[in-house]
Amino acid sequence: LLGALISGLRASAKITFKSIIQDNLGVTLTLWSTCGRSRGGLYGEWQGVICTGENSSQVQKYLQQLWNTILLVGLILCTGVIVQARWQYRQYELSAEDAEISLKQQILKRLSALKTRKYHPNKRCKTRVQELENCAVCLEEFYKNQCLRVLPCLHEFHRDCVDRWLLLQQTCPLCKRNVLDDALVGDS
Repeated sequence: LLGALISGLRASAKITFKSIIQDNLGVTLTLWSTCGRSRGGLYGEWQGVICTGENSSQVQKYLQQLWNTILLVGLILCTGVIVQARWQYRQYELSAEDAEISLKQQILKRLSALKTRKYHPNKRCKTRVQELENCAVCLEEFYKNQCLRVLPCLHEFHRDCVDRWLLLQQTCPLCKRNVLDDALVGDS
């Protein structure tokens, strides 16, 4: 071989060792994946093993399709439940807002049914009356010709002061009597 190289002869050789290993490895991988094995074996371990890959593959495809269908149905059901819950929550919020608006409208209607009067100060019993002639809500004195709201319990307040109070509380600021129910009974 050395003499041939010195004399200028050209020689070539094909080494197929790597190709043989890759071919065997490919067959081995194909074989164990077709058989449904979860791990590969040692070289040569698969010799003589015959897999009927078609039947196993068809069953695996069927099971995979069944699993995908179950997941899809579950996903659709979960989405439907979430959409339904959000819709019900929105309906609840809207009904709560409607109830609040309706309650305010009823309160305003009842307030308009309560009596009002213009304030005219009494000149007699100035010391005793002076204590009672303040608005208990804002603590300011009543002045001549101011508009006062007279509640069914006969307590009197500035109309603007007590109307804001009654929108929130619905009771007399002094005696805590439910004013608006009494006004409704009086209207009936």
